Amino acid sequence: MRKAIAPNRSRFREILQRALAGDELSVEEGALLLQAEGRRLQELIQAADEVRRRRVGDIVTYVKNRNINFTNICIGSCRFCAFHRSLEDPQAYVLSQEQIEMKVIEALEAGATEVCIQGGLHPFFGLEDYLEILRTVRKVAPRVHIHAFSPAEINYIAEKEGRSLEEVIRKFKEAGLDSVPGTTAEILVDRVRSIICPQKISTEQWVRTIKTCHRLGLPTSATMMYGHVETPWEQARHISIIREIQKETKGFTEFVLLGFVSQNTPLGREFNLQPFPDLTHSLRLHAVARLMLAGHVDNIQASWVKLGPRGAQLMLTAGANDLGGTLMEEHITRAAGGNLSSMTAEQLENLILEIGRIPRQRTTTYELI
Repeated sequence: MRKAIAPNRSRFREILQRALAGDELSVEEGALLLQAEGRRLQELIQAADEVRRRRVGDIVTYVKNRNINFTNICIGSCRFCAFHRSLEDPQAYVLSQEQIEMKVIEALEAGATEVCIQGGLHPFFGLEDYLEILRTVRKVAPRVHIHAFSPAEINYIAEKEGRSLEEVIRKFKEAGLDSVPGTTAEILVDRVRSIICPQKISTEQWVRTIKTCHRLGLPTSATMMYGHVETPWEQARHISIIREIQKETKGFTEFVLLGFVSQNTPLGREFNLQPFPDLTHSLRLHAVARLMLAGHVDNIQASWVKLGPRGAQLMLTAGANDLGGTLMEEHITRAAGGNLSSMTAEQLENLILEIGRIPRQRTTTYELI
């Protein structure tokens, strides 16, 4: 773990000037910006907003989608998670094929173009169970975009079945998978992962899985879960890893910043973390992500699920240009203490219009509708 050093004013402004000139910022420079306070924070936000304007203009996008968490049964023991349950837990569930079908039909009736499907690592699920989920969706929705199965799920199935990542991903793709959520990244530094999710896939496994998806023609998102035990240097390191992958593969569609909602989690209790993401911390990260990823990953998403509608709206002034999806239902953040599970397109558009920006519906891969 590296200890960040606060920059002097001339160094801070020099870094911002380099970012505005289009220069690539180092991990150390990103870490220095991530300590901005007061007037420096305002300068950082203004620089990120200017780079946002140059890179993507004034359009703010969103996608009409539905989350489907097909099971909360999980063999994992991630300390930031309040969603997972054991097989014996009375709150444990597995959605039936009929329930999944109905959720997809409801999503189509609401105008959704995407279904996002993820679940716990069920001890009895094999490759065929995952393929059956894809087939079930395709049966009732031949053209909907299926955005499903995290790198942790893909690794779990590959290891359990004794198959390669390539074979599992190819079979998913053949069954109808269109893209992969880049979740389970948390912070891509193994010191942090050893504290918050010691049994989850490593940084190297996440990177290898993502690169394999990209090589096989499946785009992915990229995520960061911030606001727990990580340092500014580790946050900047995470962003630089995303940037280096994108230089190689061009496979990321967006970078999604997910503030940690800690209220009902073991990690939150142990480290006495505040229940919801700090807005100042969030502003820094959205701004620095915009500056470090400019020209590589130009879609920066603010999560209204984590930050609330007004918090997400504020991030649009600090470099973000996307508000994510309508979702229709959300269980993972709610289990941790979140309050929201759905937003209508009209609500998202109003948030965008209120700050003088242009709302546009998009596809999963950022084609405007």
